[in-house]
Amino acid sequence: MPISFTPISFTNDSRQRFRRRYDDVTIRGRVDPDAMPLRAAAWRLNGAPPQPLYVEATSDAGVDWVNGYKDTPAELRCRDQGEFCVEIPVTSEALREGFNDLAVEIESRSGSHARVAISFSWDSSRVPLPLDLSDLTRFSDIQEIGQVVNGSFELDRARNVIRSVAPVAPDALLVLGSAHGSQEATYAVRFLGTAGAKWLGLSDFFVRLEEGSPPRGIRVGWSSAGMAALSPKQQARSFLAWGDHSAREEEWAVVTHPPAPVAVEAGALYRVRHQVTFANGVDRVRYRLWRAGEPEPMGWLCEEQDSAVPPHLPRHRAASFGLFQHLGPSIEWSDIRVVPFQPAADDMPRNDPAAGRTPFLERYRPGAF
Repeated sequence: MPISFTPISFTNDSRQRFRRRYDDVTIRGRVDPDAMPLRAAAWRLNGAPPQPLYVEATSDAGVDWVNGYKDTPAELRCRDQGEFCVEIPVTSEALREGFNDLAVEIESRSGSHARVAISFSWDSSRVPLPLDLSDLTRFSDIQEIGQVVNGSFELDRARNVIRSVAPVAPDALLVLGSAHGSQEATYAVRFLGTAGAKWLGLSDFFVRLEEGSPPRGIRVGWSSAGMAALSPKQQARSFLAWGDHSAREEEWAVVTHPPAPVAVEAGALYRVRHQVTFANGVDRVRYRLWRAGEPEPMGWLCEEQDSAVPPHLPRHRAASFGLFQHLGPSIEWSDIRVVPFQPAADDMPRNDPAAGRTPFLERYRPGAF
């Protein structure tokens, strides 16, 4: 028995395009809450066998996203009831160069069925460095510029900015680059407000999302080679992590704790320099922020490395630059450039456990962050 309306929609339009920016092609969408609850949901690529699809069953009403997360398998990935993320591994045998057909199929608890198909293009070549996004007017839409992993972003060609779309999703992420080694990103950023935010951006050298434990049909474990994040409480932190929120035995995180003090104002324009270095078996992240038009400071606002992570746990050796925010009003990024980076010999990270901050392991996270 068919459903009498089309209950499946996609965050972007029905013809999407992707390039190899990280390990998955992520296609976001939503099932109309009026079609729920569901008995089953699946996606099918180019007629291959169906793959299970997680669809968020619970409303976010009453969830305190600033101080906690949803108590559902998706945790931070799906804020709205009916939200889903199709995650196609770039190694999938069903994924073709050029155009692909994706179908999402659902069955309601009453036995009603619905199916929606879209086309998307796939380019397996990586985005090379240097990456110059100082002039955004040459692009037609956000999918020419990057891949949305969480949340929603828009291109404002008139203002020459990329903007997160409010209400901003938890862990909103737009991946711009592809996986490379040591890199440096510079950009301008403007915070349109601070109320209701947990992290006011800034950016991430993103690795991938890991499967959780137990597996839940949607990847929830954030792996980062170095995030730069500000809090509306005038605090700054850096994060390095493997599988954060995955509940895997391998999960770890290195976090600036306590945070570094920083002062930012809504409406003001700031500049950021954000670096990741992979050298001597160590992953190091650091960044600085200053008001546009003022001299760039010499010191780093935050600097962390993973040399104190136990040697049997996984490490990162490449990452993809992206724009990050967690809740709050929209943020605008502009004048983005990402280049290969090689520090001077006397500026290399040291493979010395004493040189790195003690990591948090598994789900143990002392402190209010």
